[in-house]
Parts: sequence; C-alpha cells; structure tokens
Amino acid sequence: MKIIVSEKSGFCFGVKSAVDTAIEKAGEHTCTFGELIHNESVTNSLRARGVRVVNDVSEIKHDDTVIIRSHGVSAKTEREIRETGATVIDRTCPFVSKIHTIVDKYSADGYKIIILGEPTHPEVIGIAGRCNSQPVIWDGKDDFIGIESLDPDEKVCFVQQTTFSVPLYNIFLKKIANIQLKTVEIFNTICYTTVGRQKEAEILASKCDKVLVIGSKNSSNTAKLFSVSKAINVNTYYISSLCDLERINFSTKDAIGIIAGASVPKESIMEVKKYMENFEAKVTEDFAKAVEESFVDYRPGKRIKGTVVSADENGILVNIGGKKDGLVRKEDVNIDGSYDPAQFVEGDQIEVKIVTANDPESGCVILSKKAVDAIKEADKIVETIRNGETFTIKIEKEVKGGLLSKLGTYTVFMPASQVKEKFIKDLKPFVGKEFVVSALEIDDGKHKIVVSHRKVVEEERKVKEEIFWANVVPNVVVSGVVKRIAPFGAFVSVDGFDCLAHIVDLSWTHIKTVDEVLEVGKNYEFLVLSADREKNKVSLGYKQLQPHPFVACMENHPVGSKLVGKIVSVVPFGVFVEVEPKIEGLVHVSEVSRTFVKDINEVAKVGDEVEVMVMPYDEANRKINLSIKACLPEEVKPVEEVAPEATEDTAKKVKKVKAKKNDENEESKEWSEDTANNPFADLLKDIQF
Repeated sequence: MKIIVSEKSGFCFGVKSAVDTAIEKAGEHTCTFGELIHNESVTNSLRARGVRVVNDVSEIKHDDTVIIRSHGVSAKTEREIRETGATVIDRTCPFVSKIHTIVDKYSADGYKIIILGEPTHPEVIGIAGRCNSQPVIWDGKDDFIGIESLDPDEKVCFVQQTTFSVPLYNIFLKKIANIQLKTVEIFNTICYTTVGRQKEAEILASKCDKVLVIGSKNSSNTAKLFSVSKAINVNTYYISSLCDLERINFSTKDAIGIIAGASVPKESIMEVKKYMENFEAKVTEDFAKAVEESFVDYRPGKRIKGTVVSADENGILVNIGGKKDGLVRKEDVNIDGSYDPAQFVEGDQIEVKIVTANDPESGCVILSKKAVDAIKEADKIVETIRNGETFTIKIEKEVKGGLLSKLGTYTVFMPASQVKEKFIKDLKPFVGKEFVVSALEIDDGKHKIVVSHRKVVEEERKVKEEIFWANVVPNVVVSGVVKRIAPFGAFVSVDGFDCLAHIVDLSWTHIKTVDEVLEVGKNYEFLVLSADREKNKVSLGYKQLQPHPFVACMENHPVGSKLVGKIVSVVPFGVFVEVEPKIEGLVHVSEVSRTFVKDINEVAKVGDEVEVMVMPYDEANRKINLSIKACLPEEVKPVEEVAPEATEDTAKKVKKVKAKKNDENEESKEWSEDTANNPFADLLKDIQF
C-alpha cells in the first residue's frame, strides 16, 4: 500500500491566524462572531477553553473581545460590532479583504456586482453586504439565471468566493465570453490555496486507487475538493472521523491519496495517516524496512523528515531511516539560537536538512532543523506578498534575461526590464546586492516568483511626487542640493526633484556667473517662487532669503553720517558713488557743489574719491541719496570797502532828499485831528519815500 498526502492539506493562512488568535485570547470574555471554522472538533476545543460563539450583535457585551473570523462580515455588521464597545480583532482572510475592497470600489462606481459562490455561506453574505445595490449570486448548480438578460449598457463586476470551484469558474468564463457587455470587470478572487488544493485533488484522483477527503461536510472548500476528486475517481470518500475509515475496504495493493480542507487541523490529518500506516505495517512492515534501508539518500541539501530518538545538552538524535541516525547539533536547532532538550520528546517528527552525509566524530548524518525553519519562514513571507507587499531579496546569480534569488522553497526571477526604470544591459554588478521588490506573478505549482524592483521604485516616486507637490508651494522655504550649474542658473535637487534657481534670483547685486554665489554639491535653503505641476517646473530664489544690501547699508551708514567713496559713473543728473562693494548711492547734480554746475563733467570724473554725507533714504524704492555739497565748508561773502569820500557824498545826498521831502510834505499837509495828535506821524513827516 502506498500513501500520498497532499502538500497543501490542513489550515490555510487565514484560518490558522484566526484559530491561533482564538487560542491566545481564550477566556470567558472572548467570543467569535459565528463559528470560527467549519470543524466540530476545533469548535469544541475552543468552547472548552471558554471561547463562545455569538451569531448576533445583541449577544456581545461591552467588555468582550470579539474575533471576526476569516470569512469576514458585512460593513454594517462590523460597524454594529464596534459600536458595542467591545474589543474587536479582525482576522478576515487577506483574500476576502481583497474582495471587499473590489466590491466597495466598483459598487460605489455604479457597477452591478455578481458573486460566484454559495448564497448562504458567511463569506458570500459578508461580500454581499458591501454592495450598494442587491447583487446577483450564482452557485454554479444551474444555468446562470439572468446573465443573458443583463443590459449590455450596464456596468458589471464579477467576483468569486475564495473557495469557488475552479472548473465551474472556467465554465463561467466560457459563458460570459459569448455575451456582449460593453463594460465588464472580471476579477479572479479564488484563493491561491484553493486553486492549489483543487489541482492536487485532481492529481490524486487520477493517480490513486482511492482518495480520502478529510473534513466536515458543511465546509465549503472541503466539499469542493470532494466534488473535484469524485468527478475523476468514484472511489473518493468523505472522512469526518476515524469511524468513516472502518467502512472502507482497503487493499494492500492500493495507492491511497489523502487531502484535507482548509478548516482541518493537522492533528486530524495525522490521525488518518497513522491509521493507514498501522494498516500498512501489518502487511508490509518487514518489506518496507528492507526497501528503506537499501535506498535511503543522504545527499547534502536534501530535506527529510525524521523521528526524535533522544535529546540532550549536545543536540537531538534523529532516526532518518537507513543504517545511520542523524544528529541535529544544539546550534542548528532553532533560528534564534535557543535550545531546550525538553521540547523534543521521543517519537516526535521533525523536518531537517542534511548538512553532512558522514561525520567521523559522531558517526551520524549531520542535520539542521533551523535551515528548514528558515525556509519555512521565508515561505510564510510568500503568503504576505500576494497583494503587492514589498519584500527584500539578495541576488544570487545572473541568468539569461535577468537575475535569480531564493525565497524559501521558491525561485525568484527578476527580468532585466524590471531591475531599474531604465533598461540595464550588464547585470553582473547586481549579483550579491539586495533589492526591495514586489511580486508580479507567483506560480505555486512550480514554486516560482517573478518580481520587480522597477515597480517599487515607480510607486515610491509617485508617493514622493504627491508629497512633493503638496508641500512645495510658493513662499515655502525648502532645502536643496545644487546638482549642476548653467549660464542662466542652477539646477537644485529638492527631495529628488529638479528645480531651477535663475541667476537673477541668486544675488541682490549683479553677478556674472552662478558659482559666485552657489557651489555644486552643497546644500542651501531656497524660497519657492512658483510651482507648476502640469509643466513640472519649480522656480527657486536664493537672494530672497538673504538680507538686502540696502537694509545693511542703512544700518552701517545712518542718515547724516559721512564716508569717502569712489565715483563709478557720471550722468547728466548726477554721479553714482560706491558706498560699499557693489552698493552705489546717487549724488544729485544739485548736491554736487555749492555753486551752480552747468556741466557736471567739469567737476566730477569716474574714479575720483569724494567725501559724501548720507541724506534721507528712499526706502520705498530702496535708493541711497548722498550729498557732496553737505561736506563742503560754508562760503563766506567778503564785505566791500567804501571810500570815505563816497560815504560823505552819500550822506549829503540823503540829507538833501530828506529836506526836499519835508518841503513837499509841508506844502501838501492839511490839518486834521489825526495828524495833529499823532506824534509818530510827526517823526516821519520829513522822510521822503
């Protein structure tokens, strides 16, 4: 008798996570919303630990811890659970969450949602609860009722229950191909483990005489496995308990295939396997042992399963079949270096990797358990990268068309076109380097993963662009590195984006070249002057963050102070004097001399040093007013000497004029009360005007 056990039997990732959480949080205040999995033994085990099952929100108490099972729930139910105040642990399977995301988006966009799955299954109920309108649900048992009557102009979105039958899905694809729909979105949301299990069920059914499908009959994925196998091999049996095995007529010549649903614990699988092994041992024990000893392969690098013989402070002695025992040294037991002999009991099965076929010191085959554990840990990562999550690989070698690496038992291939954003011809320099990548394709059958570093870089750049354009706006100060210099300005890298600082925005004073202010490779702060996302242009200013020379000049040379400067230019309306290097002030023509200046070139020449006084500044126009005249001494007008004879002649003339005037006044004078009584008038009467 030959027994073949499916590799993908037992708990899937989502179910294991939910069960492990329930065991960890077990207690009187822990409950699951609905049965965690469709397996009576697991449910009874959790109930014995105090974990109760609630089927309605009204049964939840505010101090409860509620575990949402891998099937997920509707958005309304989740909201109601959280409103109770209870602690919620969401263990919805990532593949189910992906369906929720699709339905949320397309339902909101007005698409008619069509679900392929069991209408009464909790997963389908949860998906349907995400739809804005009533979805159509097809279980594959009848013709697709209603598909022919769909409005060709109606937008339609198809999703499948994660455990939906793969053969039925293929039938559906053929049906839908014959119907003319303008807008249709079809998402293959069948879980990869479901696909793998159903494929293995097909293989076992075609290769084996009998197939044992372990699991509960009310488990959807187990029922699918049974129907897939039964369609190929009529000798397919449901095994819900060991009692079911007793009713099957086995033959020692039979090849028996064993496969289990996603809700079956490994203990149940081991019980069935052990039952079959015992049945086989009664008939072929001696023969099997002889064959085993003759053909055991101790090739280094091979993974094998062994049985613990004993464990002490030096390591674990393992029966791996054949004439030699295996030894797992203590440092090769666990990844973290820990080792407790008490954890390894005689009879326990462990999976190991052969390191050395013959160790002279111990006489054993040297094994490593931690090497296998590391591979299994890496395989677990595969479960987390199916939705586009990034992970790190180390390139092992270059091959034709790309680069190769390993992730657990998976071979990882990165095509040359996916290494960088620009195509790289020579890939040798990348061997030994680490890359952050995301999966483009995962082939579980061949254990191959196609990855892309380019996609990660592009997505990171998009995120950076959003952050960049949200924050780089006018009047914001940014930090950037000068990458290169051109005659018209400097190209500055700000968070990896090229921006331009024009030469006119680098200095308040005239400069001929950019490197008078900035140096390539150095970091500076700039002011964002403008940002245009459509044109992908950002203009920066450097001088705007520097003190203006005019302000510094006002501080260094207050109004009324004097200084000596050089005339740098002469114009018709005045002269420009250099107050400080590259800072000029104007001496207006009216402030050049204390006398009238007809031609300014006669009194001022370029290069002359002159003393000037700072006059009131023109702050509004940032102009410096100077005066040469204010620094010149006051002119003293000379007093003209008068000859003595001239003075006497003048006095005589004045006396004569007064006399004449008096005579005229006497003649023209008329009496009046005013004049007669006005002594001041009397004093003036002799004066002629």
